Amino acid sequence: MIDVLEEVTDIISKHSTYGVAELTPETRLDDINVQSLDLFEIIFDIEERFKIEVPENANSASRLEFTTIGQIAEGVRSLLAKSAAA
Repeated sequence: MIDVLEEVTDIISKHSTYGVAELTPETRLDDINVQSLDLFEIIFDIEERFKIEVPENANSASRLEFTTIGQIAEGVRSLLAKSAAA
């Protein structure tokens, strides 16, 4: 079984100057200086890794879904569950 949090953390660490060991589920993307282009690349890598499609508006008006690493992992789990149920 895939450890979603571990995979998401690994993807995010590749797009930041922080190593996996420095990142936690509570780590805020703003605190590790993830910019919009970085976020776009992170989302692309998540889609590739998990074979899912992140809705285009997932990060628009409410940054809540993509504020912390834990929230991103939870969003991926939710998309995976919807995909499995379909």
